[in-house]
Amino acid sequence: METTTKNNTLREVADLLKTLDRVAVTTHVGADGDAIGSSAAMLGLVRSLGAEAVFCHSEDVPNYLRWMIPDAKTELPEGFDLIALDTSRADRTGVPIPESGAKLNLDHHADNPLYAEFNFVDGKAAATAEVVNRLFAELGVPLDKDSAEAIYTGVRTDTGGFRFRNISPEAHEMVAELLRAGVVPADVDDRINRTGTIEQLKIVGLTMANAVRHGEAIIAAVTGADYEKTGGSELDSKEAIDNLRTVAGVDLVAHLREVPRGTKGSLRSESVDVAEIAALFGGGGHKLAAGYTREGMTPAEAKKELLGVLEGRLDLAGNGK
Repeated sequence: METTTKNNTLREVADLLKTLDRVAVTTHVGADGDAIGSSAAMLGLVRSLGAEAVFCHSEDVPNYLRWMIPDAKTELPEGFDLIALDTSRADRTGVPIPESGAKLNLDHHADNPLYAEFNFVDGKAAATAEVVNRLFAELGVPLDKDSAEAIYTGVRTDTGGFRFRNISPEAHEMVAELLRAGVVPADVDDRINRTGTIEQLKIVGLTMANAVRHGEAIIAAVTGADYEKTGGSELDSKEAIDNLRTVAGVDLVAHLREVPRGTKGSLRSESVDVAEIAALFGGGGHKLAAGYTREGMTPAEAKKELLGVLEGRLDLAGNGK
């Protein structure tokens, strides 16, 4: 079987999966619903094909997603082929890619540079979980309920509960098939949204209280002192970003949060190419949802830098509102 540094076909990826005996699945750091959902579904798929499969990630699986993957190895086992899910760059994988390289890179971020031996990237897919769903069909593997729930979770979370502009008729048709496979949306919603903590609630609330409007942009910054005050974590605070998008007349929201090596930034918009902005800071993502990390910078410094980039792109009049 020939390999290529270009995008492979779905058939080529399906043929590859049938040849693998031991598989390690990982996803991007700061894993979200699509990252864990697509990974869990991939574990189910390769196990159905007869392979031994483990999930490898140096970080804990977020509490609200642990029902899909309760156990993980923190290092890549020797002799296992690595599959990276939903990871737009090789330096963002949950475990380091070995010198031999990643075997497969499966993603829906259009800026993915195709870093594995085999690659399948569809920038039009609503979620990487949608791509995994296609592989079940391509391989003729029936969807079990656990895998169907994982795929549903990936698509549901990456489309903001089917509200974002990345949703398509095909994605809705796929969800109908997932429900026929046993998914109960109310049950999945309970597992995602009713597993939080009071600490998470407090850090989300403080994040929103820290939000400052700059004309057509809103920026919320979170510091280490905020984590100490609330008991919440950086990962907990990420849940605030969708709430920031509800303000009328705002075209871009940014969530800047302190981490040990600097500041992480998340950007969301309905009209501005935030992937282009994130790329200026060494990050990337989707056109309307992207992120980056600024090493050695405080959130205040990262905010000043971001406002400088937004000047001319947005009307920033009305600072402090």
